[in-house]
Amino acid sequence: MYAYLKGEITFRSPAFIVVEAGGVGYHVNIPLSTYTAIQGQEKSTIYTHLIVKEDSHTLFGFATQTERNMFVQLIGVTGVGATTAQ
Repeated sequence: MYAYLKGEITFRSPAFIVVEAGGVGYHVNIPLSTYTAIQGQEKSTIYTHLIVKEDSHTLFGFATQTERNMFVQLIGVTGVGATTAQ
């Protein structure tokens, strides 16, 4: 649904960031590799994948499209969930 978010990183932690884009702050779960890649950046482009479940919408973000594509392939494997794939 969302291919990427481009905007200001208003909060960062090793587990998630908040990206402000268009006046909205998006909570984006990230892997440590993305956390390392965006260190020192005020603005960034984060490639995203949205997982919709009955009780939640969870946005995952990655520094590169390659990382995102690998994530999508991994969650397609039976028994591998988003947290494990991340």
